[in-house]
Amino acid sequence: MTRNVDINANGRSWALKALAVGSFATGTEAYVYVSQLDQLAIDLGTSLAETGALAAAFALTYAITAPFVAAWTTAFDRRTLIVAGLAAIGVLNFLAATVVTFSALLAIRIACGLAAATAGPASSAAAAALVPPEHRGRAMATVLAGLTLAFILGIPMGSVVGAWGGWRATFAFAGAIAILAAVILRLVMPRIASTSANSVRQLGIAFRPDVTRALLMTTIGFGATFTVVAYIGPIADHIAGVRGAGVGGLQALIGVGSIAGVLLGGRLADRPNALKLIGFTFVASAIALSLYSLIPSTGLVQQLALYPLVLAMVAGAAALFMRTPLVQTHLVRIEPPQAPVLLALNGSAVFAGQGLGAAVGGVTIATMGVGALGFVAGAVALLGALLTLRASPTSIHRTASKIAAD
Repeated sequence: MTRNVDINANGRSWALKALAVGSFATGTEAYVYVSQLDQLAIDLGTSLAETGALAAAFALTYAITAPFVAAWTTAFDRRTLIVAGLAAIGVLNFLAATVVTFSALLAIRIACGLAAATAGPASSAAAAALVPPEHRGRAMATVLAGLTLAFILGIPMGSVVGAWGGWRATFAFAGAIAILAAVILRLVMPRIASTSANSVRQLGIAFRPDVTRALLMTTIGFGATFTVVAYIGPIADHIAGVRGAGVGGLQALIGVGSIAGVLLGGRLADRPNALKLIGFTFVASAIALSLYSLIPSTGLVQQLALYPLVLAMVAGAAALFMRTPLVQTHLVRIEPPQAPVLLALNGSAVFAGQGLGAAVGGVTIATMGVGALGFVAGAVALLGALLTLRASPTSIHRTASKIAAD
């Protein structure tokens, strides 16, 4: 496990903010191009449904490789891993801006997933090491806030850039942010060594029932949301006639909901009864996501349909990101010495959910059309609620007792 770093409170604060910047860069590059999916498909000679492979390839590569990368690199300095991952993301996005075939862009997105798998788990482990155990929930929520800021600022700014310079400009924009984040982290972050070297064998902890349950909650939650979020450009056009830079404004609202969810979830994550809130967040997600399909059926003109669309975006994002720090903190407390690997597994679950959600969304568009995405996403979220209901009261009580003891 990475050790707590002996720096003063002000130094810890700046280090956590730097980690949030890195999370912001990674979150921005992951979906910076989604407002330009239609034009990207035309330019590269593919279909809208097939463009979902870009998000799925990135996310599933992260999901598959992150635990192994975390296990193999636990003994390495966290700062070096984070900076190297962000620098690679920057270079790869610059390359993405120059491609002329869809297959080349798909290969670059796979490579970006591997680079993010190097930086992401290391960032979460660094946050856990920077603070005392009782403050880990808030520290990881601070890093996660960088991801939510990507929805408020990064991805919407990318949409504006895309409206001006096309989808290639969105990738160049993401590359510049990643390089800047790498420089900031190199200057601000202290070195964070490890006190032990975890091995790939320790990934077997994923098969512990309490760990498996938490990871499934993460996968299902992100899978439900990204069934629609991966196609937010076409959805916004379908429901409210919003295109181009206008999609950026809607994406910013997703970020507003995400920030609210992270702040609330971060405050509640260190409480003994925090796990009981997870089922509530899944029900809230199911309702919010279903609105994406319900709104067109109301017969509202596009100008009025914009208002319930905004509600769906904000509420859905808040529910998802309220859940995330609850699950992260729960995982760290299950087995603190294996925090880096557990956080890597959860990061894999996040991106597995994103990739599977994008894939489900692509299949849904190809078979039932954009209008069915909300109902499919809501049904996936209900699976998460059912999983929470089936969680053993004994296991929840055991986890709550352990939290109280800590």
